[in-house]
Amino acid sequence: GYKPGDGVTVRIRGARSIKASNDPLYVLDGIPIAGGIGDLNPSDIQSIEVLKDASATAIYGSRGANGVVLVTTRRGTAGGTRISYDTYSASQRAAKKIAVFDGPAFAEYKREAYRAAGVYKCPAGVAQCTAGDADAFYPQELAALNAGISTDWQDIIVRPGSQVNNQLSVAGGNDRTQYAVSGNLMRQIGVIRGQDYDRKSMRVAFETQAATKFRVGGSAQIVRSLQNLGRGDGLYGEALADVPLASAFDSAGALVFKPTPDPQRSNPLSDVANFIDQRLRTRTFGTLFASAQLADGIEYRVNFGHDLTFARRGLFHGAQTQTNQGTGADASVFNDKTFDYTLDNLLNIKREIGTDHRFDATLLYSIERQTFENDNVTASGLPYESQLFYNLGSGSTVEAIGSQISEWALQSYMARVNYTFKDRYLLTLTTRVDGSSRLAPGRKYATFPSVALGWRVIDDGAKTFGPLNSLKLRSSYGVTGNTSVNPYQTQGSLTRSIYAFGTTAAFGYRPGQLPNSDLRWEKSAQADAGADFGFWHDRLTGTLDLYRATTHDLLMDRKLPPTTGYPQITQNIGSTRNTGVELSLSALTLDGGKGLRWTNDFAFAVNKNEILSLLYGAKDDPGNRWFIGRPIDAGSGSPNRVYYDYRFLGIWQQADSALAAKYGQLPGQIRVEDINGDGKIDALDQQVLGNNYPKFTGSINSRIDYKNIDFSVQAVTRQGFMIENSFRTDNSTLAGRYNGIAVNYWTPTNPSNTDPRPNKNQEFPVYGGTRAYENGSFVRLRNITLGVKLSPKLASLAGAQSLRVYGTAQNPFTWTKSTVLDPEGRASAGTPSYKSFLLGASVGF
Repeated sequence: GYKPGDGVTVRIRGARSIKASNDPLYVLDGIPIAGGIGDLNPSDIQSIEVLKDASATAIYGSRGANGVVLVTTRRGTAGGTRISYDTYSASQRAAKKIAVFDGPAFAEYKREAYRAAGVYKCPAGVAQCTAGDADAFYPQELAALNAGISTDWQDIIVRPGSQVNNQLSVAGGNDRTQYAVSGNLMRQIGVIRGQDYDRKSMRVAFETQAATKFRVGGSAQIVRSLQNLGRGDGLYGEALADVPLASAFDSAGALVFKPTPDPQRSNPLSDVANFIDQRLRTRTFGTLFASAQLADGIEYRVNFGHDLTFARRGLFHGAQTQTNQGTGADASVFNDKTFDYTLDNLLNIKREIGTDHRFDATLLYSIERQTFENDNVTASGLPYESQLFYNLGSGSTVEAIGSQISEWALQSYMARVNYTFKDRYLLTLTTRVDGSSRLAPGRKYATFPSVALGWRVIDDGAKTFGPLNSLKLRSSYGVTGNTSVNPYQTQGSLTRSIYAFGTTAAFGYRPGQLPNSDLRWEKSAQADAGADFGFWHDRLTGTLDLYRATTHDLLMDRKLPPTTGYPQITQNIGSTRNTGVELSLSALTLDGGKGLRWTNDFAFAVNKNEILSLLYGAKDDPGNRWFIGRPIDAGSGSPNRVYYDYRFLGIWQQADSALAAKYGQLPGQIRVEDINGDGKIDALDQQVLGNNYPKFTGSINSRIDYKNIDFSVQAVTRQGFMIENSFRTDNSTLAGRYNGIAVNYWTPTNPSNTDPRPNKNQEFPVYGGTRAYENGSFVRLRNITLGVKLSPKLASLAGAQSLRVYGTAQNPFTWTKSTVLDPEGRASAGTPSYKSFLLGASVGF
C-alpha cells in the first residue's frame, strides 16, 4: 500500500491456493516467525535468501508451502566496539495528479447530464439558458460559477510528504562473545492529509561460547508504531467527487462543512479533522538458541522464538463528517492480542567415511502455537467530541460489543540426510510429518517427503570447458502442505439472530457454519530442475530453474443452496498448477583497475498459473471467476484476479441508432459484445477478458564504483497483464451530481468512443464497469543512488573513522499506458503512490 506504515505482499512462484494463505514463511535467524518482517529495520538485516523448490523448503514443512524467506540479521564480530549512525531525510511527492473537471467544465458536464435526461429546459435551438441553469444548479454553485470560483479539492487534501529515519548501532565482541545493539526512530508524513506513521524500535543480539562445547545466543526486538490513516483511501475519492463550484472556507477563513446543499457531500477537510482511524501496535519478538557438542560430529541445538503483538485500533467519526452528516458522533475501539511461539529441537550429525563419502543428518522435533484474542465495542451519541474513542461509556447507545479467541497449534517431526560423494555428487532425502489442530480428527497429520540430486559437472579451479568454468546440475521433487485456513473450520457454529416476540425484542440463534469432519491437508507436489554456472572465471555467473508445482485438495469454500440453512462449507476441492522458468545473471561487466568496477545483475521469470479442476471436475465456476485452464481468482481485494465481464466495444454512435435500438439502447451509451449474436445482452455474453498475472517479470541492478564514488540504478518490469481500473470507473459515474475524472464523454456534437453520455437519471452508466480493463504493463525505475565515501582524513574532521553521504531517488520514473494511480499497486486504491528523494549519511566511529 501507499499509506504510511502499509505492508507489502510477497508471492513466490505464483499463487497456489484459492482460500488458504499464499504468503511465504519468514525465518528470522533460523527460527520461523508469525508476524512477518515488516517491523525489522532494513539497517538490521544482513542478508535475505529466498527458498523456492520443494526440497529446500521441506525442512519447514507446511509452513514452507508457499516458499521461505530466510532473513539473517546483523551480529557483532570480534575486534572491539564499533559505533555507527545512519540517517536520512526524504521528501515525497504524489507521483500523479488526476485530472478532474474544473468549474466551467463541470458546469457543462452537469448541463449535458440534465439535457440527456430531458430536464434541461431551454427555448428551441438554445443549448444553454438561465432557466435551464436554475433547474440544474444549486444557487451556491451558480454564484461560484458567476464569480469564477473553481476549487481544486485534490490540491487541498494532497500535500508534500516527508520521511525521517535515524538509527544508532553499537556492535563488537571478542573471540568468545559478540553483541549488537541498535535503536531506530522513523517518522513519515503521508502525501494525504491526516495520514502519518511513527515507529520506534530497539534490538539486542548476542552470542557467546559459554563453555568449550556449549554456545548460546539470541536476539530480541521491541517495536512500537502509531499509524494514523484518517479516512484511508476514501478521502481521496471524496475529494475527486466534490464539485469545484464551491469554496472550502468562508469569507472569514472558517472551514465550511457543507459547501453545497447536497445532503451526500461535505468538505473533505472536515473529514481530515473529524475522522480518526488510529492503529497502535506494540510488538516484541526474538530468538534464543543453545547448542551443545555432544560428541565429535554430533550437535544438539534448541531454538525458541516468540512473537507477541498488542494492537489497538481507535475509530472516531465526528458529527461533521461525510459519514454522519452532522447527526452526532460515534466511536469504536478494537483490541487484539496475538502470541505465537516456536520451539525446535534439532540433532545434527556429521560423518566422513574415507575421503570420498560425507554424510550430514538432521533430526527435528518442533511445535508452534498461536493464540489470538480480540474484543471490540462501538458507541454512538457521544456527548463531547474531544474524547474521541477514549470514553465510550459516555455514549448514549452501545451499538455493538464483541470478543473472541482463536487458537491453533502445529506439531512436526523431520529427518534429513545429505550425502556427498567425492564433492561432486549430492543426494538429499527429507521426510517431514506435520500435525495441525485446524484439521479434522484423523486427518490432522500428513507426511511430506522430498528428494534432491546434484552434480558438480565442472568445479571452480578444475578443468574448464571453453569459457565455462563452473557448472552444477540439480533436480528435486517434493511434497509440501498448506493448513492456513481459519481455526475451527471442522466445527459447527451458531449465529445470533434478533427478532420480534410481539412488541418485545428477543434473541435467538441460527446455524452459522457447517462443520466438515473430513477437512484435510492441501498438498503441493513440486518438481524442479536447475543449473548453476559460471563463465570466463566467473565474470558471468547465473542460475536457471524450471519448475512445476501441482496443488490438490484445495482448501476452499463451496457455496451451498439456501435451503440447507448454510451459505457455504470449507472443503478440499480441486487442484491448481504453477509452471515456470527463472533466470538470474550476475556480470562483472568492467574491472578496469584504478578503482573502476561495473557490475550488473539481471533477473527474469515466467510463471503460468492455472486451475486444473474444481468441485465438479473440469467444469468452470463463473460465479466465483474460477475457470479451468485459467489462473486463480482469490476474490475482491486480493492480488490475484481474473476478469470475467462484458467486453467493451466503445460507444453507440448516431449512425448505429437502429442497431442500438435492437438492444434497447441509444447513441451515447456503452456498447458491449454480443458473443452469441442472439440480439440481446445477458449473462451468456460475459467472457474472460484477462487477468493480473504477468506473462513475465524482470529486473536489473547496475552499480558502478570508482574510487570513493558509487552509483547504482535498479529497474523492474511486469509485462503482459490486465488491470481492472475500478478507480477510474468509480470516479467517473457521469450522473452530473458529483465531479470526477475529466473523461472525454459522448455528446451529440462530440462522438467520443471512450466514455458514454452523462445522464442525470442514472447513478452509474449501464455497463460502466467495462471501461475499467486496461493493459497494466510497466517499466519502473525503482532506485537511483549516488554515494560518496569521504577519505579517512576528511571523516576524521567530523570525529569519525568512516563517513559516506548519499542521495537516492525512489520510483522517479514509470513508463506505462495504464491510467491507474500506480500499476504496481491495487488498481482500486484511492491513495496516490509517491516519489521519494532522500539525502542520507552513514557514519562509523
